[in-house]
Amino acid sequence: MNLRPMLLGNALLIAAIAGLTGWAWVQVPEGTLLPVHFGIDGTPDRQGSKAEALLIMPALAVLVTFIFWITPRLDPRRANIEASGKFWNAIAISVVAFLTYMQTLIVLSVTGHQVNVTDSLVPALGLLFVVIGNYLSKTRANWFGGIRTPWTMSSDYSWNRTHRVGGTLYILSGFASIAAWALLDTKPAVITLIALILGSSLLTVVLSYWFWRQDPARSHDA
Repeated sequence: MNLRPMLLGNALLIAAIAGLTGWAWVQVPEGTLLPVHFGIDGTPDRQGSKAEALLIMPALAVLVTFIFWITPRLDPRRANIEASGKFWNAIAISVVAFLTYMQTLIVLSVTGHQVNVTDSLVPALGLLFVVIGNYLSKTRANWFGGIRTPWTMSSDYSWNRTHRVGGTLYILSGFASIAAWALLDTKPAVITLIALILGSSLLTVVLSYWFWRQDPARSHDA
């Protein structure tokens, strides 16, 4: 699989996170307690050390990149995961871009800027699911990425049909949460996103079984 787009894109994003983190680190005095968790209304509800507040996102960005780099080498269905390269690169870059955005909000918050972290995250999270949904149908059956049920893993027909439907549902869920955020408020948007993603995920499991039953290649008397 050609992972150069992911490695290059994520290297640039990690460099940006490192720069932001380094700048914020020297701004915050040692021993200062900083917000590390925020409620649904954006109010900080837990404080922690400077290291906890500033180093988690950079560490996650590196870890995510490593996971997306190593897992294609471990998948028994190597040919299929290599055929899913567009999905693999796009999701890896999107997740690290989301972490970079989160780190930006955290840095602004801990350096005294007024920013509602939760409210600012909702549209970005909705957009992340739009990207995931858009690339979901571009996968082939593999063990590490996609909607993996006993029926999608044993039937290419079920995998392809399930991922087309699932991708559309995730796109609609993402756009619906963004619309709820723009027209209503943060809390309705969060509830909308969680409810739609959970509902979509459950529906894809049911549909994967249905499509498996309809697979023309399956022996129906088995």
